[in-house]
Amino acid sequence: MKVKKINNLQISDDNLLRYNKHILLDEIDLEGIEVLQQKHIAVIGLGGLGCPIAQYLVTSGLGNITLIDDDYVESTNLQRQILYISEDIGKKKAEAAYKRLSEINPNINIHQYYERFTENSSSLIESADLIIDATDNFKTRSLINKITLSLKKPLVMGAAIKMQGQVAVFRNDLDDMPCYNCLYDNLIDEDTSCLNQGVLSSLTGVIGSIQATEALKILLCFGETLESKLLLVDLKYSSFRIVKIKKDPECRVCK
Repeated sequence: MKVKKINNLQISDDNLLRYNKHILLDEIDLEGIEVLQQKHIAVIGLGGLGCPIAQYLVTSGLGNITLIDDDYVESTNLQRQILYISEDIGKKKAEAAYKRLSEINPNINIHQYYERFTENSSSLIESADLIIDATDNFKTRSLINKITLSLKKPLVMGAAIKMQGQVAVFRNDLDDMPCYNCLYDNLIDEDTSCLNQGVLSSLTGVIGSIQATEALKILLCFGETLESKLLLVDLKYSSFRIVKIKKDPECRVCK
């Protein structure tokens, strides 16, 4: 593999072509690709949201990605979980996603874990620079929030159900900022997910794409992120609305 040195930055010929359209952006450029090559993002959940998130991140210039999921591919997943094909039915999602993403970009380091994210899973994400929550229930999201707070990692949360979705950025790496439980502490015991509600397939692509974009903006420090904001998306009515999130002084997790 040939390596070129451009303005004191080293980049292979393959990556120069692969990331060309990002390099042409003033907000990223070669310096941004060099930064991304040193970064590590952990994606928890490889379903409707996790699939587009992972696919866009491995093609962005990112150096390392961790994939965490304990589920198997089912036929009902194929409607929206775009990394999987019919031949993957019955396979572990983490393994199927790893294979597909490695084929898309062999130049990125992919770490896969076939296990449920629990209170003992902090070691899986402690080396990551940023965590993306692509899970589908309030209990797991609350747990991820709690652990990212303890590890001081920024968290990008997304949710999609029926034809509505949400994205928010919680700077759990900074002091005195609102966390996920400041927003949804009363829903920790809820069991609502697309499994019993249904979801528009393209909605998961929209929400996952926004989550991946927010992650890149945080790591590369450009634009205006959804930090301490909740983006509400309603594709049925083509509605996008942003609500400010305030820190709850009585929050059981971050007070």
